[in-house]
Amino acid sequence: MIDTKLVRNVFLAVLFINVVYFVRVYQQEEIKTKHLALSHISSINYATDNQVEFDPKKPYHMLNTKEKISYLLDKVSKNQNNHYWLANTKIQHSKLKINPRDFLTPEDDSLKTWQNKPDLFYDPRFTLTVYLDELKTQLKAHNPKNEKTKDHLIKMPFSWADWVDLTMLNEELTKPNDQKLNCEWLQSNINKPTKYPDFCKNLMELSDEEVEEIGLSRDMLPGFIVKTSPMNKAPHKPVMLQGKAHLLAQQENPLSIIFLTKDGTYETQVSNKRQRIVHTDMFENYLDRRGINANHIEDTPEIELSPSTAFKSLQKTVKARPLDLHDDIYKMRQITRQKQVNASRELYLDKESFNYKQEQVDDQIQEYEIRLSLVEEAMTNELKYNPKVIQENKLNRHELNHYNGLKYANSLAVENEPTYYKLATLKKDKDNQDAGWHYEWRFFNGALRYLKDESWTVSQLEIREQIILDRLLRNWFRFAEEKGIISWIAHGPLLSWYWNGLMFPYDIDIDIQMPSSELNRLSKNYNMTLVVEDVTEGYGKFLIDCSTFLHHRDMATKDNHIDARFIDVDTGTYIDITGIGKNNETPPPEYDSYIKSKNQKGESVELYMDRRKHWLNFEKITPLRYSMISGVPVYVPNDILSMLNHEYSVGTKSYYFDGYYYVPVLRLWLQEERLLVLFKPEQYESSSDDTRHEKIINLIKQLGEEEKLKLLESNEETLMEYYLTHKFTTFHEVEKKFMLDHSLQSSIQDLSGNSEYHQLTSKFKMSNKPMRKSLYDYEYFERFEHMEDKTETPL
Repeated sequence: MIDTKLVRNVFLAVLFINVVYFVRVYQQEEIKTKHLALSHISSINYATDNQVEFDPKKPYHMLNTKEKISYLLDKVSKNQNNHYWLANTKIQHSKLKINPRDFLTPEDDSLKTWQNKPDLFYDPRFTLTVYLDELKTQLKAHNPKNEKTKDHLIKMPFSWADWVDLTMLNEELTKPNDQKLNCEWLQSNINKPTKYPDFCKNLMELSDEEVEEIGLSRDMLPGFIVKTSPMNKAPHKPVMLQGKAHLLAQQENPLSIIFLTKDGTYETQVSNKRQRIVHTDMFENYLDRRGINANHIEDTPEIELSPSTAFKSLQKTVKARPLDLHDDIYKMRQITRQKQVNASRELYLDKESFNYKQEQVDDQIQEYEIRLSLVEEAMTNELKYNPKVIQENKLNRHELNHYNGLKYANSLAVENEPTYYKLATLKKDKDNQDAGWHYEWRFFNGALRYLKDESWTVSQLEIREQIILDRLLRNWFRFAEEKGIISWIAHGPLLSWYWNGLMFPYDIDIDIQMPSSELNRLSKNYNMTLVVEDVTEGYGKFLIDCSTFLHHRDMATKDNHIDARFIDVDTGTYIDITGIGKNNETPPPEYDSYIKSKNQKGESVELYMDRRKHWLNFEKITPLRYSMISGVPVYVPNDILSMLNHEYSVGTKSYYFDGYYYVPVLRLWLQEERLLVLFKPEQYESSSDDTRHEKIINLIKQLGEEEKLKLLESNEETLMEYYLTHKFTTFHEVEKKFMLDHSLQSSIQDLSGNSEYHQLTSKFKMSNKPMRKSLYDYEYFERFEHMEDKTETPL
């Protein structure tokens, strides 16, 4: 018979031993975790490699490793013999010399004049100088305090030919009309017939009325008048010509232009009519203000145009407009620019900002129609005529555009939406493997890695690509901060941010998200606005183009997953903008427990989605954390890691992608060929690619200061990139230790009381100079001037 008392005692003894054991193990793990956390925080170091002092008189070989690294960075900084020219991001070609006779009509009409030439001229320095001077003149006369209520008094002519390089069309414009290429040529080498046969009309088939509507003579038009994209694949040249022909003769003008500065903005309305500068009196007036008579220019000497000089004169005459406090709904600009170093720069959103549904659409339409009816009655009913009522209720151009968009979107079901954004779909061949899915078709100027002509090298294109992406980021977030628009980086850029606070060198996608109500505010106030870069930094121009269907928040059934774009009009590259908000879709099963928990607590279920498939809850987004990417202050969402690990299963753990390895000692992604100098072949060679990658990764993780120095010594491109980025990546490494746990795989949710973290974010400011060169400087001048320089390889 079993002794039950003995069994019970044995059981209790075993249970006690197990409890003691697991308690001890738990305590040890807890102690270990605390040590890791302490080690994690205590390892914070703000020092950057360029701060290490060295004796400049001491021979290089006598310096220690850290001193040598500092010496190399100093050498790049001083740009000895102009050898490290890519590190100097100050504009180098800010002035343009021209002869006014080339741009004016003299009294003697027998002379050839620019106005009557069919071919196009493009130089942003000409355009910007004339526009900025005209803006100064109009502001001084009509709005000397740069007040928002008087914006309608400032108005300028516009033609895309002055703002985008369309000179590729000159090959066609200078031909006799009957010899110009036509629509059939554009479609002569395509992958499949277009579904839109009316996308183009031959010049020879245009009626006089159609020519008059375009606003240019037949001689000033190509043989193909492109109305929209054919939406099929063609080689580079036809696709580029399609977009440029559309811009010349069909694309509507922007509604307004915003000029960015470091202290606010200047703004002007744009006329509906297409008018190049040389077809208006703008340039004549510019000359007249300088004592040059436009009617007697036969003996006029060359003059010098300088956008930066015109810009400084504008700023001296009329102050830039700071953000109106009423427009800074979330006090973002006030928060980011506060002086207290211990103050939080986190941004807390409210739940209503994500609630943009049909009710809000209907309310806006009703409000607009009440205003329109009041205006109509005040204008047409003589008994109720009242100029004050008209002035108070009339819609400005942006509001009218917004109202029309609301009405059109409201008239269509989601499944009936036509495609809004059209891309530069390219036919692949041996010279091009880019399908064109990353370029807006109207502004397409060649794929980023496509050798358009023999003047380009692959390494030059890679440098150009980095410039384009960095300038897109810089100018969007500068615009957003100046206008109080809330957004944060998402998807690929957020994953890239996780690694080193920079953009991936192999990814050209830039994605940002914003609350759906903010998206609507962007559309209402800034849709079809041309944003001009601070001209002391470069001559970039970016079009804000909001989809008509952003007012639909349910899943898009076709192609309208993107709600808005910030488009670089010089290249066709863009930032994708998507709104996050409530809709009528069914959440995925992964949110069942979240919904159940909220219901049990009697709290509202705050689940949001974009128009594709990306779901987020309120707590994952807010508070937004103030951070930087590629030297640009940005916001990132609250629970970064859960979002990234859901979207990218191994994205935060994989040290290899598409030929690039992440090198912790440099905090950079580098191509394999730059790394192998450190290792012997037998250390990494393998019959399997996966095994080879794994071996190289293990070797990279063990690199120290000596190997770091060797990498910088062995490759000037690596040295240049490290010089440009090491301060930003150092701050990011510190930032991650505050924001993530010691495993770097879990977000630390509450940082509100962490003064050290707030001190760090107080250092995040838009630098006075961009991280990379001006695109115009590089593309049109410096790549030619330094063609023989061996630093002409990827940054």
